[in-house]
Amino acid sequence: MSFLGDYHKELKCQSARGRCLHFADGERCNEIISAHSIQKKGQLGLIAENGHVYKIIADLSTLKKSGGYLLPKKIGVNKVSTFLGFCKHHDNALFKIIDNLPLEPLAKQIVLYAYRCICREYFVKENAIAVLDKMMGHPELGNTKKLFLNSTRIGHSLGLEGLKHHKSFYEKALLASEYEEFEFTYFTSSSRCSLQLSGLLYPNYDFIGNKLQDLGNWHSPLDLITFFTAPTREGWAFGFGWHASSNKTCVPFLQSLASYISSGGKPEDALLRFSLSCCENHAIRISWWDTLPEYSKKEAIERIQLMIHPNIPVPKDYLASGCEDIADWQFEHVYTTLQAVA
Repeated sequence: MSFLGDYHKELKCQSARGRCLHFADGERCNEIISAHSIQKKGQLGLIAENGHVYKIIADLSTLKKSGGYLLPKKIGVNKVSTFLGFCKHHDNALFKIIDNLPLEPLAKQIVLYAYRCICREYFVKENAIAVLDKMMGHPELGNTKKLFLNSTRIGHSLGLEGLKHHKSFYEKALLASEYEEFEFTYFTSSSRCSLQLSGLLYPNYDFIGNKLQDLGNWHSPLDLITFFTAPTREGWAFGFGWHASSNKTCVPFLQSLASYISSGGKPEDALLRFSLSCCENHAIRISWWDTLPEYSKKEAIERIQLMIHPNIPVPKDYLASGCEDIADWQFEHVYTTLQAVA
């Protein structure tokens, strides 16, 4: 089989290798489940149509059919955002207050949404490293490609170490039931939801184009923010959550969003632009996407392609403009732990 064929085979193999990432894993972890990083009932259920959603992904089969152009792919909700990263016991016990209850301005709920984001990315990073280790000895691999794979592995290893660092803050808080060192901001909407997501980011630029941190400097841990959508009593929310150790970056990041809005920018535009730019773990309402004007679809796809292109630097103003007037929802309220900036 070709290198690409073997690579994708190994990727599937690693993704199917379940393990419990709970901080108290042990004897009770006897049934690994396919856990949703985006809730099936509370989140995916809000946007699914006939049990399906769209996801814009860069899988090999889609790229071959489209000539390298990203396209939305219809996926059943049972397969969206799942990962084999928790056992049934720990998943049910740990996440019940977010899986069974609507989001409230409670730090514990924010911590759990954020922890799930981190664990899903941790699972993906571990798999990526295992795949690269396996492929380093492939017979088709020349010196140039081997150097590229090795560089990629180094990047993933640094990323995994960063996730270990941040994951420990959340686990310490969950073990002690102490959540005072966490911050959050979330926007709520009672209008129809067409997008659900869950992810994390090491913010490099803010919503008005200012540089926040150097992503090439791994001498000390990078500041990290998590983001997610969640059901509320009246509708849904788009939230950000982080540990206070990342305040140096995350506070000005959210303050820049407030400045963007106070200057006349729409939060709906800013958060859709952020979603398209920063999150591959998403789900989209099929009828919403299908009824968008072609120019809006093109702009959204081109934004995603720009952000994942390996040879094009990320523009410093990537969160400041673009993809306006595509979102068809409105945010009505904001809840935050941050103090107002004069």
